[in-house]
Amino acid sequence: MKPDFQFHDLAGRTLVITGVTRGIGRALLPGLLAQGLNLIAVSLGRAEMEAVLAELGVDETRLRLFECDLADPAAVDATGRAIVAAGIPVDAVLHNAGIDPRHRFEKISPAPWDAVWQVNVRAAATLTQHLLPIIRRSPQGRVVFTGSIVSELGGAYMTAYAASKGAVAALARALAHELQGSGVTVNCILPGAIQVEKEAGTITGEDVLLGWQSLPRRLTPADLLGPLCLLLSGAGGGISGQCLTVDGGVLHPLMARDAQRGRLESDGYA
Repeated sequence: MKPDFQFHDLAGRTLVITGVTRGIGRALLPGLLAQGLNLIAVSLGRAEMEAVLAELGVDETRLRLFECDLADPAAVDATGRAIVAAGIPVDAVLHNAGIDPRHRFEKISPAPWDAVWQVNVRAAATLTQHLLPIIRRSPQGRVVFTGSIVSELGGAYMTAYAASKGAVAALARALAHELQGSGVTVNCILPGAIQVEKEAGTITGEDVLLGWQSLPRRLTPADLLGPLCLLLSGAGGGISGQCLTVDGGVLHPLMARDAQRGRLESDGYA
């Protein structure tokens, strides 16, 4: 991912990002580094993170690694403390990591709810609590959560995930109010159907996915890089407490062109 834009005021700033060994997080790393950002990666699997480091051809002066199992509350707390103790002047954090296991709502089991809530909500909140005192000292302090359009649209067998992403969006809005006067902005990006490697082998066809959108192409992590950099930069300094949707213009079936064509003809404006 080589961006054709440059937010010059990001150069030399430090961003903490969770979930970097695959998916959106892994795909964003080259573009973020190209903006001149120094990164602190918080992710599971030291060996996998070191492999990413080698693939990118950078060392830990640009991409510092903190191994952490976000599903473990004690590990998250310890990692937050370790980053603070390292004395790194953090400017921003992007909570990218997330899990979305499918489950039946009527099958009464706390397991999917506990796991999803810990990784998607509690881990993000805990890390932010640790990092905020440092971020407050930055002239360009930023907190960015990653939500999902599923929190707005719903999704069968995704009740825990949808609820967790709704909570993340609410957390962003509430925290933005609580940080009034601090200069720190807090926002949430809501991705749509982003094309990542975990889709391999799924039954959802490209034509089905494209039929959900206004744009005639699949979205990739590159589509998230620009909006993210805007929120991290001075250019986005007036945006706080907001949810920015990046979904290619997902359509409600009732409002789609084909569904409305009959009314167009009956009204005499065809």
